[in-house]
Amino acid sequence: MQAQEILKRQCMRTKSFDVPIDYTVVTVPQSYVDVGGVFRSKEEAKTVGYNTQTADLTGRNIALDAYVNTLSNSERNRYEQEMGDLDTGGCAAQAYIALFESAENTRAVLDTFDDVIREQSSSAIEAPDVQAAIKDEYMPCMKKAGYDVRGLRGGELAGKKFGRHRKWNEPPNDEEKAMAVRDYQCQADANLMQRINNALERNVGTWMVANEAMLLERHEKLQQAREIANEVIAGKRSYEARD
Repeated sequence: MQAQEILKRQCMRTKSFDVPIDYTVVTVPQSYVDVGGVFRSKEEAKTVGYNTQTADLTGRNIALDAYVNTLSNSERNRYEQEMGDLDTGGCAAQAYIALFESAENTRAVLDTFDDVIREQSSSAIEAPDVQAAIKDEYMPCMKKAGYDVRGLRGGELAGKKFGRHRKWNEPPNDEEKAMAVRDYQCQADANLMQRINNALERNVGTWMVANEAMLLERHEKLQQAREIANEVIAGKRSYEARD
């Protein structure tokens, strides 16, 4: 999505709009499919912290909004038309096509995530073995470290302790880092990620088996798009210099 945004703005520059382009690395908030509050690595805990609960990301669009506000009414109308979306075409669609080769591929890959969530009969977080791990292992581990949380709600406690807003791209402070790292370690000690994975597989497994060929094809398209995206974000590929 970051690469798509960069390509979209580069495309708009070819339409004579001098839009600012942000290459700042976007940190990924901690979540796992439809399960919030889960850290996937110690590094994510340290660098992101409780991003879902505490980060204010609106600052990222200030430069773009300021530029758009300088446009006349007629130019703003042309700007919106040239930008478009995946259905109407324009730079938004062209950016996706640069990543996924076609609008059809784009829809297929992006729709997969909605399909998976829809096919899950219930949230993996509600699985009995996951709930038992949270109650009997994770929560006592956090309490021993001085963090009295109820369920996987470290973000709520972090919001009370450290505030709910940070400036764009501002890292968590040392206290929040320490809490997030302990949170990750308690989750790892309780083997939460594997238990959540198992629950997700049980919930959506039948659908995935029935659609294996389609999913493998979409996964290949996604991997190709990720490689292109990494080059775009690194400045090694652009909209004008795309293959």
